[in-house]
Amino acid sequence: MIRLLIKTQVVAILFALFWIIYLSVLAFLDQPGRAAQHINSFVYGFAILMAVIYFLLSKYLIGRKWLAVPLVLIPYFFLYKPVFQRILLSIPNESYGMVLKFLALSTGATHLLAIICGLGFGIMFSRPQLKA
Repeated sequence: MIRLLIKTQVVAILFALFWIIYLSVLAFLDQPGRAAQHINSFVYGFAILMAVIYFLLSKYLIGRKWLAVPLVLIPYFFLYKPVFQRILLSIPNESYGMVLKFLALSTGATHLLAIICGLGFGIMFSRPQLKA
């Protein structure tokens, strides 16, 4: 049980790190003159990429344990995501921070869907572990 708890916390921290990377890449691409007109395709493209990464993390680190879903999502939403987001927002200047806040609010639902799909399918499609 302790092993599962440690694995789920590692997965929750990795989810939060990927959320920060996701926001940083989108904020970089959202600067004027770069790819502002294509930002919607980038949001959904990165969300699909993140869902695949979350699927692989869930499949290989957690396995077929449905108890891991609340053990990953609750600490992710209430602890790791707010802490990592505050750290990210404290680093850049004010205008870049506003872009990050806007992207965090506008892409939050898309990222949540990617997490739920990746985590659910990762658990669903992992092999049952044989008891020795």
